[in-house]
Amino acid sequence: MSTVALQAISLSFQEMLHEWTTALCFMLALLSVLLPLLILFGLKFGLIDTLAQRLIGDPRSREVIGVGSGYFTNEWFRLVAQRADVGFVLPNTRSISASFNSLRNTSGGEVLRGVQMLPTGSDDPLLIGALEQELVETAAVWKHDDDPNEVALVPVILSHVTAKKLNAQIGDELIGVIKRIRNDAPEHARASLVVHAIAPESASPSTTVFVSLTFLEATEDYRDGFAVDAFQWPGLVKPQQERIYPRFRLYATSIYEVSSLRDDLMAEGLEIRTRAAEIESLQTLDRNLTLVFLLLAGIGVTGFVFSLAANLVANVERKRRDLSLIRLVGMPRSALALFPISQATCIALAGALTSFGLFALVAAVLNGFFADSLRDGESICRLLPEHFVYALAGTLFTAIVASSWAAVLSARVDPSEGLRDA
Repeated sequence: MSTVALQAISLSFQEMLHEWTTALCFMLALLSVLLPLLILFGLKFGLIDTLAQRLIGDPRSREVIGVGSGYFTNEWFRLVAQRADVGFVLPNTRSISASFNSLRNTSGGEVLRGVQMLPTGSDDPLLIGALEQELVETAAVWKHDDDPNEVALVPVILSHVTAKKLNAQIGDELIGVIKRIRNDAPEHARASLVVHAIAPESASPSTTVFVSLTFLEATEDYRDGFAVDAFQWPGLVKPQQERIYPRFRLYATSIYEVSSLRDDLMAEGLEIRTRAAEIESLQTLDRNLTLVFLLLAGIGVTGFVFSLAANLVANVERKRRDLSLIRLVGMPRSALALFPISQATCIALAGALTSFGLFALVAAVLNGFFADSLRDGESICRLLPEHFVYALAGTLFTAIVASSWAAVLSARVDPSEGLRDA
């Protein structure tokens, strides 16, 4: 930047400090526009981000549930697992087979009836972060060599509710009873279980036990009247044929993939239930709030631009004689145009920084009001650092645009005007 330009900027700052009340009025006018916009956008971003994070953090938001029973082969599961929008898929047996008739802790305590079983496997969304090691698909050794009658413990994962009712801890041994009717006679089998882990409270609100798919298939075979040699459960010899699954556990990779995955499955003739409507409502709310913000921002910014431009032009007209004298002593037109631009930039910078400080104060107060309904890390009103950068850049750009008219008028001031008035 040339020495002449620096002199022009220095003179404009000195003139603005001399008439500091006018500069303060300009800054307050900017503050009255920018601060409400920051608060409105902070509320919009904080609210939408909080709701979205709650949906994203809840794996059940990504769950795709098949209604009724179907006929799903291993090939169907293989093809679904290959989809980019599928994060987790696993076969599931009939609901009537997927439960313990009774479950108890060998240490004593309450006996639970009708405890649901859910198959689980690697990267189960409900259990991610809750396990130190993956639940094995099958017990390593079903029978010990030294005692063929001793069956190894089957590892299971208890829901928070189940563990609380059974007063169970990791490593506790459980006994699960599975009943069936064969040849018009009631029969039952016992399964020896060991608590491998306890799922987080958000995983399931009911009495649920997460088991390997292999174990769940074994309980279904037993209820169908077949023998399960691994557990020494008697019955008929199961014919060798491909297993058909009536249900599945399916989760999309993100909440934004649920709708497309649901639509593709429904195109296959499946009846599907998801939380897509809740997700779409959030997206609609985000779009509507964005439109409201843009409308108010457009009105506010337009009003500020015209107000600042008119005041800067009036300031130039009021000081035409002073500006002409500056031209008379050799100040070039281009340098004189910097007078309103540098003043507008200084006002914009001061107003923006003041607005940022007041926004931080207001946001802290609002977040304090809603602290009881917010979780750790959540805010009802907040902005990211890049939002402040964009706001500052936009404010400076707006100020420069508003001062351009006054800059043109300043550059057109003729040195002779000062001589005529003298």
